[in-house]
Amino acid sequence: MRRTGLLGLACILVLAGPSFVEGRESSPTQARSWRIEDFHSDLRVFSTGAVEVTERIRVRFDGSFNGVYRTIPIEYRGTSGFNVTLRLDVTGVEDGSGAPLRYELSREGHYRKIKVWVPNARDAVRTVVIRYRAENALLHFDEDDLEWDELYWNVTGDEWPVPIDASSARIQLPSGVTGVRARAFTGQYGSDESAAEITIRETERAVDVSSRRGLGIHEGLTVVVAWDARAGGADGEYVVHRPGPAEKALEFLRANWPLVIPLLVFFLMHRIWSKVGKDPDRRPVAAKYEPPAGMTPFEAGVLVDNRPDMRDATSTLVDLAVRGWLVIEQVEEEKLFGLVKDTDYVFELQRPLAAAGELKSHERKLLEAMFDGGSDSRVRSSELENSFYKDLPGIKSALFDQLVSEGYYRSRPDRVQGAWIGGGLVGTGVLAVLGVVLASNWGMSQLTVIVAAALCAAIVIGFGILMPARTVKGARAQEEVLGFEEFLDRVESDRFRRMITGPEMFEKFLPYAMALGVEKQWAAAFADILREPPNWYHGAGHATFRPSMFVSDLSGMSNATASAMTTAPRSTGGSGMSGGGGFSGGGFGGGGGGAF
Repeated sequence: MRRTGLLGLACILVLAGPSFVEGRESSPTQARSWRIEDFHSDLRVFSTGAVEVTERIRVRFDGSFNGVYRTIPIEYRGTSGFNVTLRLDVTGVEDGSGAPLRYELSREGHYRKIKVWVPNARDAVRTVVIRYRAENALLHFDEDDLEWDELYWNVTGDEWPVPIDASSARIQLPSGVTGVRARAFTGQYGSDESAAEITIRETERAVDVSSRRGLGIHEGLTVVVAWDARAGGADGEYVVHRPGPAEKALEFLRANWPLVIPLLVFFLMHRIWSKVGKDPDRRPVAAKYEPPAGMTPFEAGVLVDNRPDMRDATSTLVDLAVRGWLVIEQVEEEKLFGLVKDTDYVFELQRPLAAAGELKSHERKLLEAMFDGGSDSRVRSSELENSFYKDLPGIKSALFDQLVSEGYYRSRPDRVQGAWIGGGLVGTGVLAVLGVVLASNWGMSQLTVIVAAALCAAIVIGFGILMPARTVKGARAQEEVLGFEEFLDRVESDRFRRMITGPEMFEKFLPYAMALGVEKQWAAAFADILREPPNWYHGAGHATFRPSMFVSDLSGMSNATASAMTTAPRSTGGSGMSGGGGFSGGGFGGGGGGAF
């Protein structure tokens, strides 16, 4: 029984077919293996900053092979997190005697792959010579008044699946180089082992490095050579060319080309905006001494910036009070034995809401929301908390519908902005996801793609905010509002002060000044004219009435009421309205390869 079992096991192993391991392949008829007997690299640094690399790789083939391939990383993540691309150009591949070999270049992730066909690679030792040039492989440093250049190069790479019996490198520096120093590292990625001999040949301007031991699987040899950047001291010329700001910017964009996409998005969005979102050309703004006929403060405030602010809403309350619909009373309550005073504001309805037909739709909705459809006649601003916020979207909607029906806009600004902002966020979100996936496949830094997507989103959102287009009527009305704002803002000047006809003018235009944010300037112009407070506001009481103090009280009312109107319970969403030279880290080179 034991003999029968052994025979069966032998049959299974024979029928299982060939099994492969990296660097060795076995089958019923043959066994293959390979290793690198010697890896030598000659690096020549030119004064232009380019580095010419010649790799001589001597390989022992046991069994039959077609050739070898070499993979060299060309995409790196810089210290800032953005991508750094090594501009590597393969100039030729030949055998040990200088005869050219057939090779093929391809891109695999962040590697440049050089696939080389080696003739007669069967039970033999063959040498493959790979020549390439790197245009931006040097590092430049300037710290503490010390400048130095550096070549940080992973000579062999640490991704080979086979041992490397011997490894070495020679670095030839340009003429004029001084202060040469060098280090070498051996072992796996991140190792600080330095089992290597370093010889600096100053007269030859060269550095020779050789490993003192063979390299195991996934081990490599790295050299770091630094030299003084200037010849003859701090005032000398640079030995090796250093890229200027323009060259650095171009190099950065080459390595991080997705950042060009936002520029294309900008030009595309600008074209779309100029076609469908741009207002008619604005004429020179001239001062106006009254607002556009029939326009409420709320409408004037929105027409300026396409946005309904809470100050526009509270200015409407003041306007309704001026027109006889409300009386506003400031009340103070003492707390903590009179040590603290709490200020509140009472709004009292003076007319029945059933008679509000003369009001515009957004004004009616504002009063209905405050006074519970007319069932209440008095309400405190503090009582609006946690309830009024639900009515804000309806008031805003009525306002935009009113502006469109009056011919000031082609479409509702909030819907136009919402469509562009929402579409921009979704589109750039998809772009970011696809970009991250592609960046991972190409070995690029994901930060580059994420920043590019964020810039695209910002550009689309920015143009989306500007996209609502006013009609010709709306553009002319905006010019009038801006002209009226100039008058309210500069009314104290001699040019405009003479336009004040009497104290009654103060409260007539005060709501517009509040909506446009120039109420303080407007009040200052009436300091010597207005002596009595208006009958629609009952304040806490001051020794003497001053327009500036009155406006300050109104600002307090506006802020407190706006806060109460937008306050929502914690569980709900928002309101819907805006309220000596050394060595560096990092470097180039590396990679590995294989046989096929």
